[in-house]
Amino acid sequence: MSPAPGAPRASGSAGELGEAGVAHLGPNTLRLSEDMLTDFEEAGFSLEQADRAVNTVMSYVIGVSTAEAARLTMLARSGRSEQEWTEHLWPAAERAVQPPYPRLRRLYASRHGEVVDGARNDNFRDGLACVPDGLEARLPDPGSPDRL
Repeated sequence: MSPAPGAPRASGSAGELGEAGVAHLGPNTLRLSEDMLTDFEEAGFSLEQADRAVNTVMSYVIGVSTAEAARLTMLARSGRSEQEWTEHLWPAAERAVQPPYPRLRRLYASRHGEVVDGARNDNFRDGLACVPDGLEARLPDPGSPDRL
C-alpha cells in the first residue's frame, strides 16, 4: 500500500528502527537497561514504573536523534552548513510568523542570529532534563505510605 499523495514519508532510519526487534537482547543494551532500571528503582519507582521511565527517556533520545539525523542528511545534500541553511531560510520564516502569530514572532526574533549548533545542543539537554523532572513529579511524597 502506497502512502496518500502529500503524506510524509518515513525516513529510512525510522523504518529500520521497527525492524530492530531483537536489538534489545544484545549484552550492551541489556546492561544499559539493567543499569537504568536500577537507577529508577533506587529513586523510588516500582519496577513497572521504572520500565516506563526508561522507555520514555529512550523514546525522547531516539526521537530527537532520528529527527536530527534526517535534518543533517538534508543539509549534507543541500551543500550548505546548518548555519547557512538557517540564514537562507530566515526571511521566509519571519514572513510566515507575521500576525496572527505574535508568540512565534517574538520567539523567532529572540533567536535571530543564534549559533544553530549550540542552540540545538542546548535544546536537547534542556528537553532531556524535562523528562526526569516530569517523572519525579509522579513519585509519591517520600513520607507517603504510597511510596514504592
